[in-house]
Amino acid sequence: MSKKAVFLLLGACLISFIVQMVLYPSLPESIPIHWNAAGEIDGWGPKTTLFLLNLLPLGMLALFAVIPKIDPRKENFAKHKNVYQPFAALMVFFMIGLVWMCILAAMGIELPVSTILMLAMGVIFILLGNYMPRIRPNYTFGIRTPWTLASETVWKKTHRVGGYVLVLSGIMMVVSSFFHGWASLIGIGVLLAGAIVSSVYSWLVFREEQNHNH
Repeated sequence: MSKKAVFLLLGACLISFIVQMVLYPSLPESIPIHWNAAGEIDGWGPKTTLFLLNLLPLGMLALFAVIPKIDPRKENFAKHKNVYQPFAALMVFFMIGLVWMCILAAMGIELPVSTILMLAMGVIFILLGNYMPRIRPNYTFGIRTPWTLASETVWKKTHRVGGYVLVLSGIMMVVSSFFHGWASLIGIGVLLAGAIVSSVYSWLVFREEQNHNH
């Protein structure tokens, strides 16, 4: 990630934290920190938990900033930075949003948590799916199976098909968000199905390539 992107995202985290500290005195002593699959609050914590929750977006930012520097194929991150950086930003803002969901719920504002989460994840999947073919081979970002890592051809074909799988998964998540009580379960099913399809496809392409070479 570029230094400018890191500083901008760090600034977003800081602004979010400052606003939270302004609201902090008016928050109740206990705040919601967990929801069940039906979108109902089933976990509470002291409001000091906010300080720990704010480590989520910061940790996500640190992770995305470090990965391009330590990946064995870090030179490829410069080739797909137009995909990597926007995705990193989306994930950081997603984490900031999770913190704010806890705060708003603590303030008595009822939120359709399952719907919001599935909608957000669905949109992220759709956006990422459209840019999957641009991701170059690396060990930490993209569809990483033994077969995609072993062959650049398999990597390219898998990410092209994987893009369609992600878009379809995203659409299904958006649709599932309107099925109250089932959104989370459907979302988990979609994630597992997408991972299985992509993995199996990469193996089939690799096997075909091996048979062709021999």
